[in-house]
Amino acid sequence: MQAGSLLLWLFAGNLCMKPATTWIMNRFGFRRVLLGNGLLVVAGFAACGLLTAETPYTWLAVLLFLTGLTRSMQFTALNTIGFADVPSPQMRDATTLFSVLQQMNAGMGIAFGALALAIAGQARGTGTGLVAAGDFRLAFWLVAGLALLALVDCARLPRDAGQQVLRTR
Repeated sequence: MQAGSLLLWLFAGNLCMKPATTWIMNRFGFRRVLLGNGLLVVAGFAACGLLTAETPYTWLAVLLFLTGLTRSMQFTALNTIGFADVPSPQMRDATTLFSVLQQMNAGMGIAFGALALAIAGQARGTGTGLVAAGDFRLAFWLVAGLALLALVDCARLPRDAGQQVLRTR
């Protein structure tokens, strides 16, 4: 019951971000949103790496709510800019390709998380193959590092990237 209620905080953050997403992207543009919010996503993963069994429920709920906000914004911005420059006649093919790549990336994300846990277990040196709670801390830090690395692509976007799908300011 408690784990389920914590998951609700994550999705509450996700849902609460939806009404503000369009305004934020119109106000700041894709590049600034992806970079600024991307750093918040990194901070969220890093903060998860600081959690312990003694972390109060309230702090955990707040962290999950905030990470729900930031990840919702990042996914929406990435999904939107992914189609910004696609001409209408090619939209069907682009949607198919995007869906395939999105599923592939989700699988690679899960594989990276599993690999990060395995690396954490090996770093602990027990060699048992069992995952300890502390292994998740290191895994979250590795995922935060990967999320930080992903911001390199965002930094390379032109300042006016995706501007044609945004309302003029």
